[in-house]
Amino acid sequence: MLRKTYICEDQVLDASGTVIKNLDFSDPITAIIIGVTGRFHDNNAENPGLYRHISKIEVVDGTDVLYSANMEQAQALQLNTTRRMPLNTLTDSWFYSHHSQAKISFGRDDSDNEWALDPTKFTNPQIKVTYAFTEGAGYWKDNEQKLTIAVLVNEKVEARPTAFLMTKDIYSWPKASSGDETIDMPRDLKYRLLIMTTKDALTPTYAELTKIKISCDIDKFVPVNMTMEDLAWENANKTGILSQQVERFGDGVDEDKNAYYPFAWNWGAAIESWNFGNNVKVKRPYSGYITIRGAGAAHAAAVPADEAIPDGTRCLVTGRGYELHFSEALPFGNLRDPEEFLDPTPYKSVRLILTQAQTAAIVSRILLQQLRPYAG
Repeated sequence: MLRKTYICEDQVLDASGTVIKNLDFSDPITAIIIGVTGRFHDNNAENPGLYRHISKIEVVDGTDVLYSANMEQAQALQLNTTRRMPLNTLTDSWFYSHHSQAKISFGRDDSDNEWALDPTKFTNPQIKVTYAFTEGAGYWKDNEQKLTIAVLVNEKVEARPTAFLMTKDIYSWPKASSGDETIDMPRDLKYRLLIMTTKDALTPTYAELTKIKISCDIDKFVPVNMTMEDLAWENANKTGILSQQVERFGDGVDEDKNAYYPFAWNWGAAIESWNFGNNVKVKRPYSGYITIRGAGAAHAAAVPADEAIPDGTRCLVTGRGYELHFSEALPFGNLRDPEEFLDPTPYKSVRLILTQAQTAAIVSRILLQQLRPYAG
């Protein structure tokens, strides 16, 4: 039986810091849900995603790291294991609240009694959430950012879990515009899933990292050797096209406005305006944002001219695409079957080799999920 309990609810956050909470439960933990709400100080032109400001979510037992990711990685992991978009509400308004949520699962799903985080196997398990919000005019409103942490506890289980899914951000680097990046991988536990991100790149992730290879014992065994675009199409077929609505307000200034959305691989957008029925249009989708504009009266003989979006006009922009938070995922077989996971333990070296292109110096990261059995 699952019980949802809160270990903090709407805790007001300072401008920056780390919230630390004990996971002092005797029953297995199926999942932890991290929720953040906030508001802008005033109408704002910066990216409204709260997820960008949660730089690290950790579950630790002393120096033993059981989970470590930023919120964007956590949401990308959630998408690629559940095939469902995580919750985000995006608006540049000071009047409405923003929301972002990520669910950290330690098993295959909420019904999994075999895999879960067992607090009794550790000395002092804790969750840590590190964040930073610039507060004041043009940014976030003071004392309006709040954190909620909820835990799904599995009560009355007949047997203790035998393992849990351990997820870690294992490597980061400033990506080059060419050449290979070679990463020495851990060889202790089976690999379930790998997520690669190229934060705020200028082109889709599959164009920034063009090829992926895993080499065991210097090519004695090569379980993966493929283009990233092929992997991107495989993932697109699994998740289906993704969508995210963003609310952008007009201010009467005659210039393009950016409506930010979280996909690197864009497939277009739709727009509608509220309040005054003003004409607005999408100009062009890019990786991570869409430019919008006011439009003159449309008629068959002419293309509407660019105009300012009138002050106060609510523009609801629905972006569609793939590669949530500039990420691509590499699953190792059936995610429910550990016999299909990649086992690195027989080899003396396992190397991830990524061929780089396009944008230089952007922060790129590798997130690895492994199946970690309990001793004994």
